Amino acid sequence: MKAKLSMKEVFDYIDSNKNRAIELLSKLVSQPSVAATGQGIKECSELVMKLLDELGANPKLNDIGEGSPVVSGEIKSKRNPEKTILFYNHYDVQPPEPLELWDSPPFTPAIRDGKMYGRGVSDDKGELTGRVKLTEAFLKTWKDVPCNFKFLFEGEEEIGSIHLSQYLKKYPEIFKADGVVWEFGGVDPNGRPQVVLGVKGILYVQLTTNVAKKDVHSSLGAIVQNPAWRLVGALNTLKSGEKILIPGWYDDVRKFTKQELELIRQAPYDAKAIKADLGIRNFIAKMSIEEAKRALVGKPTCTICGIYSGYTGPGSKTVLPSEAFAKVDFRLVPDQDPDDLVRKLRKYLVTQGYSDVKITYSEGERAKRTSPKEPIAIAAKFAAEQVYKTASIVQVSSAGTGPMYLFNAPCVAIGGGHAFSNAHAPNENKQLEYLVKGMKWVASTVNRFAEMRIS
Repeated sequence: MKAKLSMKEVFDYIDSNKNRAIELLSKLVSQPSVAATGQGIKECSELVMKLLDELGANPKLNDIGEGSPVVSGEIKSKRNPEKTILFYNHYDVQPPEPLELWDSPPFTPAIRDGKMYGRGVSDDKGELTGRVKLTEAFLKTWKDVPCNFKFLFEGEEEIGSIHLSQYLKKYPEIFKADGVVWEFGGVDPNGRPQVVLGVKGILYVQLTTNVAKKDVHSSLGAIVQNPAWRLVGALNTLKSGEKILIPGWYDDVRKFTKQELELIRQAPYDAKAIKADLGIRNFIAKMSIEEAKRALVGKPTCTICGIYSGYTGPGSKTVLPSEAFAKVDFRLVPDQDPDDLVRKLRKYLVTQGYSDVKITYSEGERAKRTSPKEPIAIAAKFAAEQVYKTASIVQVSSAGTGPMYLFNAPCVAIGGGHAFSNAHAPNENKQLEYLVKGMKWVASTVNRFAEMRIS
């Protein structure tokens, strides 16, 4: 019979070494790794490789000949070699622009009022740091890990994990596990831990209209079609109110189970704090809090993320542009297929008289949800209440997206995140208190999961 080891030793190690964790996070944030431009990706992948090597995780720099490399590693458990947990994280970050809105340089980490500021500090280098350091805590105190630990750190999550499915085909072994701890997670605005069981999917496209071969004088608007008006017309066919009008769009939407509906109903949602943070008075169509909670988890969306045409500088320029562009994302729910939906989008625009609108399909990911009855979900809920000394909140899904669908194992999103971290925005930040608590939560979760039977 295996001797039961104490989590107190692990927690004490995390507490006494928190400054080293903060130093590591600062080092990672100081290394740019912008997926959209490629800035610093190679250097950051090498830095992450070094971190796993220092853990004794036998890291590999997996390469398919294009895109950013996937860094993987594994530590075998002597106590429990039959069960495996996988930590999925990403080392890439969003572009830092607009730079003028940062209070300190985005790649020069700064600590103010218990928070570290910098691009990627929250999304996702804080969580990556936590996974590395909690593993170190087990190895230094127990001389072992509760079960096999796998690490899969990619460098393209912020651009839709566009090559990760190819890595799955070439390196399927690095994806295999009994449970997955996802790359984000944390507490709500009131400090209550949230166990998130899924993500939405996405279909991301660019719509382009072209007319003349060059910009022309706006006086020719009497005889030359304006591509911006043409694009606006096409966009206007996509929705009526909040309903997407493309035929068949909702055909495959999975209905909530009774348990999921009950979890959504039970989950608190501080609408007042959210509205204040966003600077808005009402949600869309003045929806109620209960409607908003269901929409965030299970409503397909259509969002114009950006639109551009012609002159947008100061003053006036009387020009009729030759092109117009719009970037549109559709958030998807189980069991919608982005490949099927982009075909429906193309067909629909043709039937509406917009066959000239070019559609560039740049990103597609399916949604995924884990059952709250899965052992990893149960372990995460129990561990949250141990660490935070308060009831946890089980969220059926995040409103955001990630490549969770590529992993066959059940997934939970938990960690050291906090509300209002400004992820993807200027002054992105990480509350260092939750960096430490997040490590303890994840450590306790994987230990309890390791002890549970999987039916």
